[in-house]
Amino acid sequence: MFALGLRRAVSRRYPTPALLAADAGHAARLSTYLTDLLAPQGLTLAPDALTPVRGQSYGEMAVPLLPADPVDLLVLAYDVPDISPGRAVSTYLTHVCPGSPMSFAVSDQGRAAAFTALSLMQTYAATHPRAVLIAVEQADLPYDPGVPVTLPAAHAGIALHLAADAPPASVTVTPDSDAVLDSLDGLDAATVVLGGGLAGLADDVKADRVVLADPAQPMTGVWEALAALDLDTAGRIVVADYDPALRYLCVATFG
Repeated sequence: MFALGLRRAVSRRYPTPALLAADAGHAARLSTYLTDLLAPQGLTLAPDALTPVRGQSYGEMAVPLLPADPVDLLVLAYDVPDISPGRAVSTYLTHVCPGSPMSFAVSDQGRAAAFTALSLMQTYAATHPRAVLIAVEQADLPYDPGVPVTLPAAHAGIALHLAADAPPASVTVTPDSDAVLDSLDGLDAATVVLGGGLAGLADDVKADRVVLADPAQPMTGVWEALAALDLDTAGRIVVADYDPALRYLCVATFG
């Protein structure tokens, strides 16, 4: 059986809006797009919502995270909408990533997006043994979506560099999960990274080391914490998070 394992994890923050945000023509087109999108829902775009545009472009964010060596598969995971909705980002990344990899994107999964992407990528391990997972979240939503949302505090991105010749990773995404504590009991890991959705259970997790992710980064926080670890000394690593809105419990094991 083939399975992808973790070779390297890198993270990056983006302190300024996208270069695209300075393009007045793009801002005008984005205003028209969002106005048309919101109207059928009975929602409106505030007149000054895009003055200036403060968000980030996932295409711009992802490029610095691309590997230097060729890969066979690239998957983009995100939750907050891009400020460049007209661009098929995963297709664009195929053209600028070494190896011109097959690519696709995973969205509408909340905090589970990167976990779901990693699980899907495992099905390609036999034919695409070199892969990169890029998870990005931008911190600006220029309209009221009409439902409660938790936006990240900062524009952030991570990349997991994966290979079939590394110790295999395993991933589970459990829907309708209420018995979270029972699911985390007895984790076989030296290091456990807990996302903001599970921070309250830190004292109940038995591991040599428990790392709490930045709760202000709902989707990328756990992966930023993973990237900060020394993979050579961390031992077997479990990364876990819980999406309270979707009630998804997500657990990924590396090493």
